[in-house]
Amino acid sequence: MLAAGKEQVSSLQLPLQLDEPVSPELALVCPELGELARRLLPDPGWLAPVVRLEPARVRTAPLQRLVLAFFSVAVTVTPLALVLAVLPSRA
Repeated sequence: MLAAGKEQVSSLQLPLQLDEPVSPELALVCPELGELARRLLPDPGWLAPVVRLEPARVRTAPLQRLVLAFFSVAVTVTPLALVLAVLPSRA
């Protein structure tokens, strides 16, 4: 605030808790609000120990692989066979 020709800036008085979220832009512009927002952040999760769970390996039986291969070939070759069957009859 400018008072009596002197350039004097007053500091912003903020409450200890905020009722609504603070935008990141506002936290960058106002140092006091940025400090308050950083104090209100939860503890970082990377400090907690990490427990990695490996997914269970799904094993397929040989019969399942054979059926999958047959189905894949049938779905791919059937349209090709139908197209080839129609083309010579038009010529």
